[in-house]
Amino acid sequence: MNMSLNQTYFEMFGLKPAFEIDLAALAGRYRELQREFHPDRYASKSEREQLLAMQYAARINEAHTTLREPVLRAGYLLELAGVAVSPEQTTADAEFLMQQMLLRERLEAVREEADPAAALDELGDEVRGLFAGEQAHFAGVFAAGDLEAGKNSLLRLQFLVKLQRQVEELEEDLLD
Repeated sequence: MNMSLNQTYFEMFGLKPAFEIDLAALAGRYRELQREFHPDRYASKSEREQLLAMQYAARINEAHTTLREPVLRAGYLLELAGVAVSPEQTTADAEFLMQQMLLRERLEAVREEADPAAALDELGDEVRGLFAGEQAHFAGVFAAGDLEAGKNSLLRLQFLVKLQRQVEELEEDLLD
């Protein structure tokens, strides 16, 4: 076991700590690590080694989920840089909040539209565009070392990912 529980998630996966990461490399390394620390491989080993393998496997899964999800990755990068953002914290960006309110109103009105599926497609595209744009913004400000702007961007990302989930849930609902 040439791994330490003290390694950062980026170190575990052999990646540079950055917002934009190689997702294919992440997936490949994840499969390697899963194989390496699979409980079956430690069945004949000591209890301590079995326990360690289980701890590593749990940490590998946690790291993979965190690095794969843009919002979690952004939060983790800020955390490594010493900036804590609680999930309850909300953005003070009034213009952004206004935009979010209008998007949510449109989401709630989708069922009343003449063509709900088309209205939802349009809204979905818009939300995905905003989410992609905010990710690019986060990547830029974080790379520039502007942690305060990074924190504000993360707060907006948290809103957008929630909205995106609600759009997806409604899409599934309309398909039923």
